[in-house]
Amino acid sequence: MSHYLLTCVLAILLHELAHVALAYACGLRVKRMGISWIGPYLVREQGTAVINICVTLAGPIANLALAVAFWRAAPLFAEVNLLLGAYNLLPFIPQTDGRRAWNVLRTAGRTP
Repeated sequence: MSHYLLTCVLAILLHELAHVALAYACGLRVKRMGISWIGPYLVREQGTAVINICVTLAGPIANLALAVAFWRAAPLFAEVNLLLGAYNLLPFIPQTDGRRAWNVLRTAGRTP
């Protein structure tokens, strides 16, 4: 397996673990994790709007923090994390964390 592929897998794994860690820290139960044709996913209990946004953004923020932390020591790892974190913050692409956070913000305060 190439270094690039291993780096991508590690960055994605750390991204998902950040979601899981913050969900647990906020008292939310993680029901299931997996991989589909779209990519990795996490099914968890819903929290308040603020908690949902925080858990949703935990993955991209972890990637961006790893990019900064490893910029000089491991440039490939840093670049992969930078791209993954930045891409996942884009709110106009379906199935990104940025889109999910945007949807929570957009619907916060509405009654069902």
